[in-house]
Amino acid sequence: MLKTLYMSLGNILTTGCLLVLIIFTFSIAGMNMFGQLKEGNFITKNNNFKSFYISMMTLWGASTGENWNGMLHECY
Repeated sequence: MLKTLYMSLGNILTTGCLLVLIIFTFSIAGMNMFGQLKEGNFITKNNNFKSFYISMMTLWGASTGENWNGMLHECY
């Protein structure tokens, strides 16, 4: 089982790099489009698009399913 994990490590790293690239790209786009949104119930001081780091963490949380529906409605 460890041998299989070792053999697939290259594919896992490639997929992880692709995920980071997608989140990086969309966090910059989110900062451009939604950086000036006012705070509400789901867009808060720790969950917004005002800075790059917080934008990346917001998208990571949304990709895991945390309050993505509420953020969608507030950004809409």
